[in-house]
Amino acid sequence: MTHALFAELDLAGDRRAADIDKLHQGTAFYTAVPEIEALLDRLDWPNTGSRLLDPGAGNGGFVVSALARLNLAANDVATAATRVRGYEIHPGAATAARVNVRQHLTGRGWSLPAAIEAANQIIQTKDFLLSPVPVGVFDVIAANPPYWRLLSHLPPDSPYRLDYEAIVPAHARADLLFAYLQRAMDIAAPAARMGLVTADRWLINSGSAELRERIGRVYSVLDIQRLDASSAFYRPKARTKGTPARVHPVSLILTPSAAGRPLTAAPFRIEQLPDVDGVPLRDLAQIRLAPWLGPEGIFYVRDRGDLPAARLVPCVEPEDIDPATDTIKGYSRWALKTDSARPEDCVVAHIEAGLDAMPKRGRRTPVWLPPERFDGKLPLDRDAVLIPRIAKRLRPILLPAGVMPINHNLVCLAGVDAPELMRMLNDPAVQEQADVLAVRLDGGYRSYTATLLRQLVIPRALAVRAISARS
Repeated sequence: MTHALFAELDLAGDRRAADIDKLHQGTAFYTAVPEIEALLDRLDWPNTGSRLLDPGAGNGGFVVSALARLNLAANDVATAATRVRGYEIHPGAATAARVNVRQHLTGRGWSLPAAIEAANQIIQTKDFLLSPVPVGVFDVIAANPPYWRLLSHLPPDSPYRLDYEAIVPAHARADLLFAYLQRAMDIAAPAARMGLVTADRWLINSGSAELRERIGRVYSVLDIQRLDASSAFYRPKARTKGTPARVHPVSLILTPSAAGRPLTAAPFRIEQLPDVDGVPLRDLAQIRLAPWLGPEGIFYVRDRGDLPAARLVPCVEPEDIDPATDTIKGYSRWALKTDSARPEDCVVAHIEAGLDAMPKRGRRTPVWLPPERFDGKLPLDRDAVLIPRIAKRLRPILLPAGVMPINHNLVCLAGVDAPELMRMLNDPAVQEQADVLAVRLDGGYRSYTATLLRQLVIPRALAVRAISARS
C-alpha cells in the first residue's frame, strides 16, 4: 500500500480544528501490513462477517487490506461501500486514506471515477466517539484504536475536551483507547467480533477495571498475542524516526460468547501462568518493600560527620548493584536508625536542620522518626535477598547482614536462608512466573513488586528443601 501524504488542517482561529490536529499528532502509530493481515486471518474475514468497520481508519491500512480480500466486480461501488467502512476524525488523514483506497481499486482494474466514488463512500470524515454512527450494523470491527490520554493533553476549556467529557462515560475517559473500546462495543452488531491491535494497559491497569468488567459482560478474549513494538507500527508521527512505540502492543480477538478467556475487573494475564505444584513464596518468606526515608541528607547521608556510629547503618540502592555480577559494589550512604526513644542531641539537631527539605507526607511526631520506620522490621541481623523493582528479569541479590535497602526501589526477602532463597528465585519455573506477572516498561524493563513476589509459587521440592534448611 502506498503511504499517501497527509494534508493538514487549516488551524487559523479554529480551536476545535487545532484540538483535532493535536489529537492526530498525538495518536502516533499505524499498524504494519503484516500485522493487519494476521489479524484479519484470525478474524476469518471475509468468510466470517458481512460488514467490517475500522473506527479510526488513519491512512486506511485496515480498510485496504479488508477490501483486498473481497471478490469485487470491477466498479461495483455499492458492494465495496456496503462491506467495508472506515471513519477518520482528521480530514488530512481521511484524504490520505481515500487516496490509498482509490489506488488499490484502480490497481484492480476499476475506472478512476468509480474508484473515487467508492473511496469517498468507504472513508468518511467522522468522529467515531462524538458523532452519530450506525448501531447494530457492523459485525466485524478491525482496528488499531488510538492510545492517548486526552485529558492530560488538552486544556480544560478546549472545545474538543468539553464535548468529550460531556459524551464519553466516566469509566472510559482516561484514554482515547478506553473510549474507542467502549464505543465499539456499544455500536457493534449483537454477534460482532472485534480484532484489535491495542496497548496492553487497558487489560492490566487498575484504572481500566470498570471498562474491562463492562466489556467482559458481552465479550471474552478468544485469542491474544503480544507484538513487537519495533516492527508492529510504521510512520510514528511526532517521534524520532525509527524509534519504537512507547506502548506494549497486543493483537487480540474479542468474541461475544464464552468461548474465550473471561474479562473481569481483575487484571487480565496476557500470558498464561505456568502450572506449578508447590508453595506460595508468601508462605515461606517475609517480603517487604524497602522503606522510604525521604530526601538524602536527613535520614540517610553520604557524610557521616559527627553522627554516632551506632546509629548508622550502611544502605544500598539499585545503583550500588553491579549489573554484571548481581552483587553489591560497596556502600556510599548510611541510614540513620532511630526508634521511639529520643536519640542523642546531635542526632535530633541533624534531623531538625534538614526537615525543611522533607515533604509533608514524610514528617512524623516525634521529629526523629523517619517517614517509614525500619527498626525491628528488616532483617539487619542476618543475610537476606534483594530484588530490584525495575529490571529486565527477576534478579535475586545477596544482602549481607547489617545492610539496609532503602527508598522503595528494592524488595527485601528474609525468613529463609539466603542461599535457599536465591536458589528458589533463580529456578526457571519461578522466573517464568515472574515474567508473566511483571508489568512491562520501556526498554525491555519490567516491574517486580512485593505483590508480584507474594504470588510466586515455589516448586515443592525447593520449598521442602528451604523449610528443612530453616529448621
